[in-house]
Amino acid sequence: MKTKTKLTVLRTVYPPISSSFASALKNDKEVERQLRLSDFYMIGARPEARLRNFEMTESGETLKFDFMIRERPAVPVMIKPHELPGVASHAGEGFLLEIDSAGAGFRFWSDKPHAPGSEVLEWFSTESLLWNAVRGRSGIYGLENSRALSTFDLLYIGIAKKGDSFDRLIKKGHEKRMEILSSEYPLTPGARVSDEVTLFLFTADPLIMTTISDADDVDDELLTGTYDGKRIVADAEKAFVRLLEPQYNKVIFKKYPKGTDGLYGQGFARYVYVIGEEMAFVTPNGTICGGVDVSGLPTNAADAILVEGEDVRLLKAGMHFPAGDPAGIADATGA
Repeated sequence: MKTKTKLTVLRTVYPPISSSFASALKNDKEVERQLRLSDFYMIGARPEARLRNFEMTESGETLKFDFMIRERPAVPVMIKPHELPGVASHAGEGFLLEIDSAGAGFRFWSDKPHAPGSEVLEWFSTESLLWNAVRGRSGIYGLENSRALSTFDLLYIGIAKKGDSFDRLIKKGHEKRMEILSSEYPLTPGARVSDEVTLFLFTADPLIMTTISDADDVDDELLTGTYDGKRIVADAEKAFVRLLEPQYNKVIFKKYPKGTDGLYGQGFARYVYVIGEEMAFVTPNGTICGGVDVSGLPTNAADAILVEGEDVRLLKAGMHFPAGDPAGIADATGA
């Protein structure tokens, strides 16, 4: 007898991008290359984050500032510039700091900012700062509870059935993205909606596990480990939309997990979806929290969507399985 189960981890291929900043990335070929790794995306919103009260020690050894989101306590952050990989590998004598006047980020330059021959050694937006802190990037201190700062209202979930998320969401005019920008009101007085609406580009990383009880069950599929990535992404979209019902998703797949382009009937006893990021997404119909450690592995602080037969459920960390227990999801789902 052969039994197949699957765990799919959704990971962002690039830090979250504000809608206003997305157009500036269209001509950056290196960023485009990374974004084209995605074919699953979300659109969310959160009061804009800002970096304020910058202080640099005279020696340049420490940069301090506050990470601020409306009506939340300021979070003190410390940067050790010489521990940042880009600055540490710089062969020059020093660096110069450029701070965005609106508090949207900062850059370390090899020489005078924007001068001929001057290079950006390190660059951070508010969201890339959180994203890199979670991944244990050297030189960043004070953002250990980054998920509390990365909690967004989830407005829309989509996939690129053909091609990738860069073409679908950024390069071309995206209907739902434009509808959101024209329909939503600022969450922060005086803010621009385009600064608060945020794009998340994910890749779906599946782990397929097969249990066999007889050597005769070993076949070519088991040995090669092949899978249909687009079918997994199509199923993931339906699973998340079905349970969370984001405001701008008009089709909510009431018949899921049944369908012709997903995983129903593909031989899986059960399959699980988790978000491998320190983020949380909120809708009126529910909240899903992600979790990841510095090695990039999902943690059991992450909620899980479980599909078993025709049953689909959202399993909450700390409620349906012990949060922090490495065996928790497996025990709860039978995976």
